[in-house]
Amino acid sequence: MVEHAVVIAGGGPTGLMLAAELALAGVDVAIVERRASQALAGSRAGGLLSRTIEVLDQRGIADRFLSEGQAAQVGSFAGVRLDISDFPPATPTRLGSGRTTSSASSPAGSASWR
Repeated sequence: MVEHAVVIAGGGPTGLMLAAELALAGVDVAIVERRASQALAGSRAGGLLSRTIEVLDQRGIADRFLSEGQAAQVGSFAGVRLDISDFPPATPTRLGSGRTTSSASSPAGSASWR
């Protein structure tokens, strides 16, 4: 039996980000994923929100997502779409991906089982 300090259930965006942060801190991490492959049966998420982009930027990897996505300065309130392009944040409010499959892999320093 293999033992790890932390086992993360799910190799989605949250699980992968948690595994990456723990691995950077020197924690022995394992990811357990129920899907047999990275292929998805449909679109799961349309992109990234600004706080996610900020966290990726703190790790120096935001540019690879920004270069492939489509930035949008939009928001919504009560179902009404709002153009907020006059308020320039450090990162786009939303970054659309248009992808239907996951291209993520296990972070360096972590193990992954499917």
